[in-house]
Amino acid sequence: MSTRDRDSHVTPRPASRRDFFKLGAGALATAAVASPSATLIAQPPRGGSRPSPIPPTSSGVQDASRQWTDPLLRLVRRVTMGLEPNEVALARRLGYNGYLDYQLRAASIDDSALEATIAARLPMTQMPAATLRTQDQNQVMNEVADASWYRAAFAKAQLRERMVEFWTDHFNISIDTVGFLKLVDDREVIRPHALGNFGTLLRATAHSGAMLRYLDQNTSRTPTPNQNYAREIMELHTMGADGGYSQNDVAELSRILTGWSMDANGTFRFIRSYHDRNAKTFLGRAFPAMATTASDAQMKAEGDTAIDMLLAHPSTARYVSYRMARWLLAHEPSPAVVEATAAAFTRTNGDIPTMVRTILSSKNLMAAPAKYKRPFHLAISSIRALGSDLSTVPNIRAVRQQADRMGMPLFRWAQPDGYPDTVAWWSGLVITRWSYAQYLSSLNSTTVMRVNPALFRVPDTPEGVIGQIDARFFSGEMPVSLRTALLGYLRGGTYNDTRIRETLSLAMSAQEYQWY
Repeated sequence: MSTRDRDSHVTPRPASRRDFFKLGAGALATAAVASPSATLIAQPPRGGSRPSPIPPTSSGVQDASRQWTDPLLRLVRRVTMGLEPNEVALARRLGYNGYLDYQLRAASIDDSALEATIAARLPMTQMPAATLRTQDQNQVMNEVADASWYRAAFAKAQLRERMVEFWTDHFNISIDTVGFLKLVDDREVIRPHALGNFGTLLRATAHSGAMLRYLDQNTSRTPTPNQNYAREIMELHTMGADGGYSQNDVAELSRILTGWSMDANGTFRFIRSYHDRNAKTFLGRAFPAMATTASDAQMKAEGDTAIDMLLAHPSTARYVSYRMARWLLAHEPSPAVVEATAAAFTRTNGDIPTMVRTILSSKNLMAAPAKYKRPFHLAISSIRALGSDLSTVPNIRAVRQQADRMGMPLFRWAQPDGYPDTVAWWSGLVITRWSYAQYLSSLNSTTVMRVNPALFRVPDTPEGVIGQIDARFFSGEMPVSLRTALLGYLRGGTYNDTRIRETLSLAMSAQEYQWY
């Protein structure tokens, strides 16, 4: 505990909403960083109309992360979409390695009740592609996003949801470009392979109608092939921009992949009349010219061989390992962690669970600083911390659309590199985070979402409420300075459900809650 936190452990004076508005302005000045997405920032609340968030301590997030002394809680923070008591209790029963193994064996986790609810509430998620193609595309796009929110918030297989989010960005596809094909891609490509083998996942994306359509591969044909997919499979999916390939390799790979296309339903098919049968050279390997009598399978196999070459290239092991370590461990992972993970990739031919185990060792986690929650992560972690479940969130769409104002609507990043995972990009959206917290904490609807203050009135005193916030939001690791400020606010007005909801909003808006 820092000197600041020890010294702040005193009985606070009652705090007014005006006090917190003044403090909130200071928090915004401290936290706001120039962001390319700054145009998405909403207007701040008027002074005195709502409680404004508590500012960060002068020492910032590093103080908070240094107080996270329990390796197991650090692990739960990394492998789930947010702390909540039942998940922490499960982790304590299983222990560090047992809990990590449990989450890595996602196929053995029973989420059938959740999936049955999703199927009932969102029937389009179960429709075959041929049917989806004929449906209202706005509704299709809403249902796949709603399903992702339900799973992120309530799935027991939480690590799979974290990795689904990671691979969705790694193999980014804009739903505004491909429509129903993204639902199929999420269902049949990303989710089944999120904790499987990287090579299997890469090959699946290369055959995905959504990917082929998004990067114009489905219409690429000789003699003027489209280079979009050839470039992105090397730059973003495998080798990385500095992986050692040339523009000529991009051009040659685009020729190798001519003919990789799809039918109207997004099912992969090879079109031989599109394929370039002339000689090619890719990454130093010669691909001889093919006779006119070559079979479709022989022509298509050129692309399979090229993908195998990308998988075997050492740059792919390093680049994918760096991206995974950045996602799971730290915004800037150490070279030693990346190299160890790349070695695991090479040794196991791309086994994702082995790579995750390498990254998420207790030693690595205890040395890692906190990471900043992206809007989706913040939104879901707040739902989980509030004690919500499927029965209390009958309409996730209304909550999701409110959260979209923070600037991260699912599947709608237009560029192929996926939503950024940096502090600088997201920290300029502070006020939209406050607004979401205030919206969420106020919900008491049987048709949208119910937040029950009674869950926090155990025992039914201001101190009891703060203790429950600590347990549910921070698993007992709330900084003393934040506890003092929240308790001061709760005591500073009439102790009732409204005041408790406002305190919940402040806790979700607190600088310390923005990190994991």
